[in-house]
Amino acid sequence: MSAIQNLPTGLWLFDAFARLLNRVTALLSALGTVLILGIMLLIAVDVAGRFFFGNPIAGVPEIVAMSILAIVFLQIANTTAEGKLTRSDALLGALARRAPRLAEGFDAVLHGAGAVLLAILISAFYPQFLRSYGRGEMIGTVGQFLAPIWPVHGVVLLGAGLMFLVFAMRALALAIRAIRGLPA
Repeated sequence: MSAIQNLPTGLWLFDAFARLLNRVTALLSALGTVLILGIMLLIAVDVAGRFFFGNPIAGVPEIVAMSILAIVFLQIANTTAEGKLTRSDALLGALARRAPRLAEGFDAVLHGAGAVLLAILISAFYPQFLRSYGRGEMIGTVGQFLAPIWPVHGVVLLGAGLMFLVFAMRALALAIRAIRGLPA
């Protein structure tokens, strides 16, 4: 069960949207895992082609570089939704033992700050996506391998947008729980 779902608010529509968001982030995370397996296969075939035939697959370094960025943003929203994003929560843990409502309120503020930072990232990156799409920007070497970069930029925006939603939903859920005094 995801960390978002572990924060029921008692508000049916809000909790239903949290479950839907969790499913979407889990699906994209699974897609990122499939992409990892595809990259591993591509690298293995490239190495075999180099070793046995002296003929590598064109564009493997570019594909791997673009894929790593895509994988991170496909999986980071689910990592956040599952409560597994790296953070130091010693203060929150100590506060939760003494004043659980205050801890959830403080955690809501921290998640709100995360949502604000993601909104800034999205607003800064969106023009770059538009430029790469509008100009048809490519990565690679002319005559050997070229690939459009805008799909990866789109995945970055999608992943950042979902992570923004996860942070915002967690901030709201924690704030609602802190105000209502719901049990942990």
